Amino acid sequence: MNNAPKNNENELSLLIEGCRQNKRGAQHKLFKLFYGSMFSICVRYAADDDEAQDMLNEGFMKIFANIDKYRDTGSFEGWLKRIMVNAAIDYKRKYKALATNNIEYGEIAETNIIGASENEAIAKMSADELIKMIQELPPMSQTVFNLFVFDGYSHTEIAETLNIKEGTSFWHLNNARNILKEKIIKQIGYGR
Repeated sequence: MNNAPKNNENELSLLIEGCRQNKRGAQHKLFKLFYGSMFSICVRYAADDDEAQDMLNEGFMKIFANIDKYRDTGSFEGWLKRIMVNAAIDYKRKYKALATNNIEYGEIAETNIIGASENEAIAKMSADELIKMIQELPPMSQTVFNLFVFDGYSHTEIAETLNIKEGTSFWHLNNARNILKEKIIKQIGYGR
């Protein structure tokens, strides 16, 4: 969801220009304007809200340090999102030491398709419950899941971003899905 001023693109342009000039007021307004959408990205990558806040702060520091690189082409929010995703990954690398197990594609078990009962279970859960489950995934599986499912990265892009093999990306996505499926079944009380 775009939080930018709807009726006045010029207002956003002026805000961006103020940030380029390192004006504190403009930085504060930009932070407030995009706080919600950027925080929601960080929450998906973090273990808890405190960690998400740290990721967000580091992400905005990178945004302000690199705002001159935004060329006023394409979506500004899309540009912000890309930096925030990368900041979250960098944070995890720095503080969580993402394990980079290299698993070959041939080792991947068949993906279990979520059935009707699991979809019904998901419908009964709150967004906060689902986010908490994602936060409890192993760090690399969580990161691959977020990049693929929410951020639209391909397995090739994930492999390049995380410096892993494509097969490893497939495995971690499958692993995350299987863990989430089991957690959802357990949470809602659906048996097999």
